Amino acid sequence: MSGSSRAERALSRCVVALDAGVSISWAPDPDGSFDSGARHHQEEEASFLKRLDAGRAGIEVLFDELEAAGRVFVSPTERAFRDRAETGSHGALEHCEVRVACTPNFSRAELNALAARIAGLVAPMAEVEVPVAQGQGSASVVRPAVVSKPWWKVW
Repeated sequence: MSGSSRAERALSRCVVALDAGVSISWAPDPDGSFDSGARHHQEEEASFLKRLDAGRAGIEVLFDELEAAGRVFVSPTERAFRDRAETGSHGALEHCEVRVACTPNFSRAELNALAARIAGLVAPMAEVEVPVAQGQGSASVVRPAVVSKPWWKVW
């Protein structure tokens, strides 16, 4: 099974997508089927949607800042968005893509920088144990995880 996992969310002033790039699962299930590859993509897409939802508030604040600096955005629900949308992206295998329609337009470099900022807001999160004051146990805190896959293992 091969393919690519992709998920996107339309927000108030942009559309943000996360894409895994090429994602391959070679090993069949014990019964000989390749359903494990399909499940992998479903789980990865669900993870992307969760990350997009978790980063939504931060993305909206970012766009508030851009509006305060003078940009006027077209909502993704308007027809003009489809006609005027520009796309920027950030990342290699897993990448973040942002589509916006605004006045004044972004340059290519500005669009890619915007995608990089958004990628930081939707970065993978991991739950880690953080020690609390002595005698009070520990607490779980969600923090950005450093996710690295070996270059030779694409999945």
